Amino acid sequence: MTDQADLLRRAAELNDRADHEEDVEVRNRLLKMADYYVQIANNEEWQAAHPTSIASLTGLLNRSD
Repeated sequence: MTDQADLLRRAAELNDRADHEEDVEVRNRLLKMADYYVQIANNEEWQAAHPTSIASLTGLLNRSD
């Protein structure tokens, strides 16, 4: 797992770089990358709150029968 604070820090850095970028295409790419970092951070937070267990996987597999 990646540290959520690190991911959010990287997203903030990319947003800051985008604010100072003159090239529109580069700015948009930096903003998109920052958005991906935020999404990954949110996924990491969700996974930490909902850990996968053997019981949950077994239940999922048994439902598909």
